[in-house]
Amino acid sequence: MDFELPDEIKDFCEATRSIVNDLLPLERDFVESGKVPPIVRETLVENGYFGMALPEEYGGLGLGALAQAAVQIELARLPPQFWTEIRPLMGPGAKNIAYHCSEAQKELLIPGMASGEIPVAFALTEPGSGSDPGSMRTTATRNADGWVINGSKTYISNGKNAKYVTVYAYTDKSAGPRGGISAFLMDADTPGFAVTGVIELMGTSPAVYELTFDQCQVGPDALIGEEGRGFHYALECLNEGRMNVGATAVGMGEYALELATEEAKVRPAFGSVIADFQAIRHYLAGMATDMRAARLILLDAAWRYDQGEKRRELAAMAKLFATEAGSRTVDTALQIFGGAGYCKGYAIERLYRDIRITRIYEGSSEIQKNTIARELLR
Repeated sequence: MDFELPDEIKDFCEATRSIVNDLLPLERDFVESGKVPPIVRETLVENGYFGMALPEEYGGLGLGALAQAAVQIELARLPPQFWTEIRPLMGPGAKNIAYHCSEAQKELLIPGMASGEIPVAFALTEPGSGSDPGSMRTTATRNADGWVINGSKTYISNGKNAKYVTVYAYTDKSAGPRGGISAFLMDADTPGFAVTGVIELMGTSPAVYELTFDQCQVGPDALIGEEGRGFHYALECLNEGRMNVGATAVGMGEYALELATEEAKVRPAFGSVIADFQAIRHYLAGMATDMRAARLILLDAAWRYDQGEKRRELAAMAKLFATEAGSRTVDTALQIFGGAGYCKGYAIERLYRDIRITRIYEGSSEIQKNTIARELLR
């Protein structure tokens, strides 16, 4: 099956490719200074990228899964630090707000999220519960004024800048994760809430954060959706988050293939260029095949999701194959560049560091395999 994008999505992708090409030269300034040029954020906000996944009635673009995936493939050619604020707005935290918050909560938050004025964070992972959220220790205890949240979270993107945090906590430990975890929307100015640690990363974004909740009092209206449904809300939105990560890997892998192909045409060796050697040609053929398969698996899963076919194994397959294939492609691209590919300042070196995390977050490759097998055996 080939996959022809609808005209409106194709047009948005072409416009995004043009914007990305205009912003890519700024990567050198970023590498030298360590700071993202302000024009990058301004451009992405002005062109609506912060609101891609958010409902139109609240100022977003309301794009479906297919459009989000196709556009994210294009954005992923940029350094992730250029678009790191956008990812939480396409993931479970933002989707929980859009799908399950009260009308008042939506009106309060979503317009500002879409305009880039209200950053949000998704606080699920804990020091002792990464792939196993059911073992979380954070609790929310009901009292006369609402709920009191205690606990800690780790590896939280946007944790330092967030104005609101979607936090998951046990409200009834005896009910287990599927009936005892609830989701809450908490103002980051709530007394007792603190960013207590900074975890620097090898790529993707400057850092993720450790958060602490110490007797954080929130009102009864802080509960997102129904009590005890937090685990289901997180899993429900993970499908979209996983396809988004898969799209990121496809974009990075395709960019690596593009760079490696051009390098092979001009890099001299033994009186010729390396593209003339069979080993290099076989590398390129394998990379191109991997990335075409990854793109088609991903876009097919996203299209089916938009049609109501929200099967977990399809999102898991898309993330698993795209991230593994993308990683293989970037690794091979670096081999084609040789020693230069291992040097700071080359896009290939940056891609090599950045793509590695895609096989871990939003569920590791091993978790995706478990999900696929469980659905097959169900």
